[in-house]
Amino acid sequence: MSPDFITTTAMVLALGFGVAFTYFGYAFVTQLTSLVGALGGALLGSALARGVVAPTVGVASPNLLLVSLVGAIVGSIIGSSIARSTQRLAIVALCFALSSSVAYSMFGNPNFLDPVSVPSFGSGLLDPFLASIIVGGVIGVLVWQFYLPFLAAVTSLLGASILQQFVRHWSDLLPVFHSDVWTTLGTNHVLWLLLVGTGVVYQYRRYRRRKSSRRRLRRIHRRLS
Repeated sequence: MSPDFITTTAMVLALGFGVAFTYFGYAFVTQLTSLVGALGGALLGSALARGVVAPTVGVASPNLLLVSLVGAIVGSIIGSSIARSTQRLAIVALCFALSSSVAYSMFGNPNFLDPVSVPSFGSGLLDPFLASIIVGGVIGVLVWQFYLPFLAAVTSLLGASILQQFVRHWSDLLPVFHSDVWTTLGTNHVLWLLLVGTGVVYQYRRYRRRKSSRRRLRRIHRRLS
């Protein structure tokens, strides 16, 4: 049974995203963030150039396309730079918000903490809102401090999950092995942990090599200058 064009495209995209997140997650997220920033900046720059700059300068309608194009190029460059520089702060803020929300739902529900020997935060010891802010702040500081290992682990987790979901979903269409073998591989937790572990290690070593090469180039540049 050969898949149709749409199914083949979906399989290629799922496989590509899975491998990209598992073994190149840090660089992939950075490039994706830069691309999103560039697209947003291009749209905003084009709109500002057409709606603000052109009427102010007095550009006639035949040249509006050129002004809009220049605005889009400038906006994409600025948007990409802003997105890349604020990526770490945005991810830390997202982790703070998510962890604070989860902590607040836990501390605000005493029945949730009954099986665990944890003091009730809602009975006067500490306000649930303040406790959730503290938990979110601690998580945010840890993510900021260990940003590379955190991002590598999260992206590898996501990539490995995508790969196993890909194998389970299209087990009947994959070559080499029988569909039962692919289904077993797609539900094997040891294989999933192996994918996550190799992804984190590969990303970390790759980043360290790139960082050390940059240091060597800076030393050579300093010596030459």
